[in-house]
Amino acid sequence: MQKHLQTLINLLTKNDLKALLQHYLDSSETENTVQLGFMFQQGQIKLSSFDYYQQLATSFIETKGFSIGLIAKIKTSNTLNFFTPALQIGGNFNKTDHQQRNVLHYLFTNNQLIAASTQPPFNYLRSMMLFGSNDALLDGLCQRDQQNLTPIEAYLFANINFTSLANHELTALLALIEIESKQQEVNQTNYSLFIQAVSKLCRDQALLTNHELQRIMLIATYYTTSIKQVVSDMNQIAG
Repeated sequence: MQKHLQTLINLLTKNDLKALLQHYLDSSETENTVQLGFMFQQGQIKLSSFDYYQQLATSFIETKGFSIGLIAKIKTSNTLNFFTPALQIGGNFNKTDHQQRNVLHYLFTNNQLIAASTQPPFNYLRSMMLFGSNDALLDGLCQRDQQNLTPIEAYLFANINFTSLANHELTALLALIEIESKQQEVNQTNYSLFIQAVSKLCRDQALLTNHELQRIMLIATYYTTSIKQVVSDMNQIAG
């Protein structure tokens, strides 16, 4: 076990909050990312201690700032739930890493797990926008990464989980698409890239590219074109 992590565990055992904070401040950003990951894991293992570890992690981030290395680690509903209080501090939702990606980019393109239960938490995020002051979350929804993709475009472009979204998640995603469209114009030059990329993903998974595929409907909605046109364009690529 890494020395900095062992020190963290020892201080947690003693519940020495002052020493814990100082140790975190003295650690490197890479070490901070590992330490925050450990606290997240402990919060999942010991649900009775979830609030304690969440508050501790939030206070560390609030004091030192958001660890850029943490951005790519927030890929699931569980990690988002744990780090939400920290993300709501100081515009952390729109902090970006070396790929100009924010937390939403990684949440929406999490390809590590394929089960339906691991789909992006669209409804959770939409609720945050509706019932709280989350300007950074709104800004993050509209940010473009190095590939010139917003988080929603990244989902449509690269997420390999083609399992249909549950109705409440689908409704939430459509609402997020509408929210984004009101903030900025859709970059139509990305459309042809989408057709090629998604067509390849469909071929790789032996999926039929027809009107029954939800992803095609979502691409049509995002780019304000017809499902028939998207299907035709994709079939031309496949042909």
